[in-house]
Amino acid sequence: MLQKVIFYIVLSFSFVYANVLNLDEAFDIKYTSDKDGIGFKFGLGQDIYIYKETFDVKISNQSILKMLNLPKPQISNEYEIYMQDFNIFIPINLIKSYMQNGSNKLILEYQGCAENGICYRPQFKQFHLTQNYDKITLKELNLNDDEISDEQSIANTLLNSGFFVALITFFGFGLMLSLTPCVFPMIPILSSIIIAKNKSMSVKNGFLLSFVYVVAMSLAYAIAGVIASYIGSGVSSMLQNSYILGFFAFIFVILAFSMFGFYDIKLPSKFENSINTNSNKIGGFIGVFIMGFASALVVSPCVAAPLAGALLYISQSANVLYGGIMLFVMGLGMGVPLLIIGATSGRILPRPGKWMDMIKISFGFIMLLMSIWILARVIPPFYQLVAYGVVGVVWAVYLGAFDVANSGVIKLKKSLAILIFIYSIMLIVGGFIGGKNPLSPLENVTISTNKSELKFQKISNIDELLDTINSSTKPVLVDFWASWCVSCLELDNKTFSDPDVIKRLSEFNLVKIDVTENSSKNREILRYFSLIDPPAILFFNNANELKSKRIIGYINPKDFINKISDID
Repeated sequence: MLQKVIFYIVLSFSFVYANVLNLDEAFDIKYTSDKDGIGFKFGLGQDIYIYKETFDVKISNQSILKMLNLPKPQISNEYEIYMQDFNIFIPINLIKSYMQNGSNKLILEYQGCAENGICYRPQFKQFHLTQNYDKITLKELNLNDDEISDEQSIANTLLNSGFFVALITFFGFGLMLSLTPCVFPMIPILSSIIIAKNKSMSVKNGFLLSFVYVVAMSLAYAIAGVIASYIGSGVSSMLQNSYILGFFAFIFVILAFSMFGFYDIKLPSKFENSINTNSNKIGGFIGVFIMGFASALVVSPCVAAPLAGALLYISQSANVLYGGIMLFVMGLGMGVPLLIIGATSGRILPRPGKWMDMIKISFGFIMLLMSIWILARVIPPFYQLVAYGVVGVVWAVYLGAFDVANSGVIKLKKSLAILIFIYSIMLIVGGFIGGKNPLSPLENVTISTNKSELKFQKISNIDELLDTINSSTKPVLVDFWASWCVSCLELDNKTFSDPDVIKRLSEFNLVKIDVTENSSKNREILRYFSLIDPPAILFFNNANELKSKRIIGYINPKDFINKISDID
């Protein structure tokens, strides 16, 4: 029965998305030029319209829309739209006045939708202007695949793909994202849950627990996709305020103390008894579902190219249902390693006994470390490092760092405990001497006095940023950064601190945009550059963005240098 329901649902989706006009059918744009100027004729497909607020004509990156005679728009759902074919004309004197500034590029910008709810991605048509005596001629510039950003290329591919192809693509993106560092914290979370639920977890029960966890995680991403369909950017930053992070950190602390044996987390007995004999499992599944949902929201992957492309596609298509389904499938792909861990839990985890109790409590310490990691987005580095160190010291003492070792196994455990103790002390010392990176707590201790570092100009508004880009005589690097973004910190600590990278970037003007806060000003900057969330590195030369050089997510120093090798 379930298979039939799924079949009919998928079949209905295939019919819903079967008849969609392609871009050329939806927007047929023709142009002419003569001694009086340039004319554009916009032919719209059946039931296709263009939003007035997305329509613009630019020369020299400056809008000339107010100087043109435009048709009167219609009002639809509080939006102004162009529903019928229309023409615009650009006088030759207006064009010449802008070409005198050395610009020879004209840009058309627009975005349209169909009445059935399908929306097309924003369109950017570029034309090269040439003056021959008193006549202006223009030639359309076709953007090749290597001239657009990676995430926009992904979005374009998805827009032009069928429903089932998109499903497979999103699942593949999920598999790719499952290998990113930001997803790794989910592994100890799920493992600790499995250990806490049952000391002799069978393969079946371990898989069911992990399956519930992954479904909840996927549902969280689906909801994020729906939100992205409406707002298009700032999804992650909305979840990174102190109240939400504090709440989830508190959940991890509660879980940790349950693993220490202070109490058990389960449904009240009267509810368990009223359901059936399997109520313990049901209660456990509810708790696992909540943890899976929470983990996806807080321990979410930083924006890498696949996820950025997927969210960009969703925000540009503005299709809520389609976006939610695709992000759900992506979540399933991300959960494949977790399903494997759950399915093998009965074999790879220790059997009941003292060892199992010790591992369960060790996962309690891991939960405490996870709560600190969550709060690291909103608390200063000093408190982060000291808190990590204190938890590590207590963990080392519990493991027997200072106990007498009489056997080979105990000696091995003691050696591990001593290593944890030493590193924990380094964390505490690092916090007091100004360290910021838990992976390198003593980075401020150095013998060299000639340590070089990159100097970024801090900019916080779009006007100042555009002025900097337009006035720069050197290539410009713009780094979109946030304190809660793990990959941003990884870029700072590894890529931007590499000597070869520092040397190469000495030829650039460096700008850093801090979008930690989910303010209207930060959302405006992200929307302007069609970004979802950090990390993102953009490059500009002669006031134009080099879209093929755009970097989303972490990139190592060697690949970074290769990426920008031809920028001069």
